Amino acid sequence: MAINDKLRFSWGHIMAFVAMIFISYVSFMGLTYLTDGNFLYAGLGVFIIILILSFFFIGVQMLKATDTKFRTRIKWERLFFVLTFAAFLLVMVPYSHFWIVFDKRQQVEETFSNSVQTTKGMFASYEAYAQNRIDNYRKKLIQDDVESYHRNNLVEALQLQMLDENYENLKKSAFKWIDNVSDVSVWNVFVIGNIKEVEESFETWNKTLNGFTTNTLEFEPEEAAFTPEHPSVKTAKDNISSLHAIYTIGGDPTLIVFITGVVLYLMLLLPYIVQPRNSKSLFRLIGKESSIVKSDNGEYEVFKM
Repeated sequence: MAINDKLRFSWGHIMAFVAMIFISYVSFMGLTYLTDGNFLYAGLGVFIIILILSFFFIGVQMLKATDTKFRTRIKWERLFFVLTFAAFLLVMVPYSHFWIVFDKRQQVEETFSNSVQTTKGMFASYEAYAQNRIDNYRKKLIQDDVESYHRNNLVEALQLQMLDENYENLKKSAFKWIDNVSDVSVWNVFVIGNIKEVEESFETWNKTLNGFTTNTLEFEPEEAAFTPEHPSVKTAKDNISSLHAIYTIGGDPTLIVFITGVVLYLMLLLPYIVQPRNSKSLFRLIGKESSIVKSDNGEYEVFKM
């Protein structure tokens, strides 16, 4: 390695890059929970975090690599070195928040999973409602002495209206979605963090089922359509809403934040640590080196830069 290398890329940059990716990803999840599922703000926040880390941690390396104005730039280097710690603490706020949520992951995941599974009861209730309505319709047609052939056609028409292929496809896709998200973890912020979309899915299914039941057929009495908001939907929405208080409110940093924080800070500093200082500079991060020179009379003298 040459003694007077300028700014250089090294294995330290790879480690720093890995640390920055990890911080960015965890901070994105932390910001998503803090902003209650606002991915735009979370993405913007991560972009700012990357700028801050790059500016201070790469900046301090660039100041160390300088080959001119040593006296002036050592002052900036020392300032930037201190500011790397301050900047790191700043970006640790959203990073820390994710680990606070992670510490409550069992409660969050179980509440979310149970709430989503609750909506399966809506389909069971709908099928019971549909079958009861069909049975009542058949009885009404028999009481009205409707011709057998016509009666069977009407009953079949009502059955197709409420329990046809469209219903089966809706149920199948809904159950598949429910089963997929039921095993979700706090690491999957795109599901848990997007509660509004989850609640909208519940409402969409309920409205679709309601739409299957709004039309009445010939001789059919005025039947109340399937409930506009089934109790299972309200229960699921209420339970999921309770998660807001869990993952939007901060708390004290957990032990894992301190442990990983130290490791990540050192990883970010690696480019600075492995960067060689110009041999002409006798200044160091702390203090300065002595220069020993031979005078005209043959004696050695020590000078401080």
